[in-house]
Amino acid sequence: MKHIGMDVHSTTTDACVRNGKGIIVLERRIRTTKSELIDFVESIRGQKRVVLEEDQMADWVTRVLQPHVDEVIRSQPQYNKLISGSEDKWDKMDAKSLSELLYLNRIKPVHHPEMIYRTLREAVRAYWTVSRDLTRAKNRLKGWYLFNGLHETGRSIYSLRNRSKHLKAIKQQGRNIELVELLYEQMDACRQLKAKYVRMLRNAAQPVKDLVRLATTIPAIGPISGYTLVSLLEDGWRVPNKRKLWRYAGLSLRRYESRDTGFKGASKTGNRILKRVVMSAAITIVSRGEPNALLSLWERDIRKNVDPKRARRNLARKIVVIAQHLLRSRQEYINELIKV
Repeated sequence: MKHIGMDVHSTTTDACVRNGKGIIVLERRIRTTKSELIDFVESIRGQKRVVLEEDQMADWVTRVLQPHVDEVIRSQPQYNKLISGSEDKWDKMDAKSLSELLYLNRIKPVHHPEMIYRTLREAVRAYWTVSRDLTRAKNRLKGWYLFNGLHETGRSIYSLRNRSKHLKAIKQQGRNIELVELLYEQMDACRQLKAKYVRMLRNAAQPVKDLVRLATTIPAIGPISGYTLVSLLEDGWRVPNKRKLWRYAGLSLRRYESRDTGFKGASKTGNRILKRVVMSAAITIVSRGEPNALLSLWERDIRKNVDPKRARRNLARKIVVIAQHLLRSRQEYINELIKV
């Protein structure tokens, strides 16, 4: 078995090949084109597998090479400490390190879903990106008001109904009316674009609409959150157990201890979109105060003098586990089945 490490860039690719004993037998720099990639791997005899780090080029390179090799692995870059933590880091050395990790079977592969989930996931990520763009546009607008000493609270400055009143007041005070009109125009464009992304997201979720419906039976989980949960958890069987699910959702604990000294704290890794959805759901449940079993879980922690932030994180953990269970079992959320 040949172990091929590839450090892929937009124009060139550095490749390193090790044999079954871990000895480097070939190093080469080739152009990142379909023909040269195929010619290179076909020139290597015997069984072979390729590893490359997950990036913008990885999907295309994988599709190009898969018919010509035994296995293509796309690895998680953050787990490749032999590369990221090295003081001797350059393209040729990165290819060597990848081939060495592959030979040692120390590669952590990236999960790639079926096409229906992949399409939905791309739509979900695009929605959250445009949603952030709209938030930035609103913040720029409100920041301009504050910069000019116009303290506007709430959301009234964003509404179309009150806009003419605000623009008239700005013009009377001699402010830069042209700039604020452009800021409003940018915000309106982001709003219109977000509406289009929502329609695209709804269409992308049609093949799994039954799963989305199950997810939205959980309190405080709306359609957008439902799309997000299904796109990331898929049919519920992607993550094998709840501890790995908490880690994936960024809800686990990070621990740095030795001989009973050190510290524990909330995780700073995991999928940020999934964490945002379940944490937002937990906050909504607490703030609304509508009686249900999930609110009772939070109240139980508070009665035990658990820190409110930790109690919300515990509630978010429960929500993501429930979501996984509903997707696996194909059952709706039933409040009475939640153990308090």
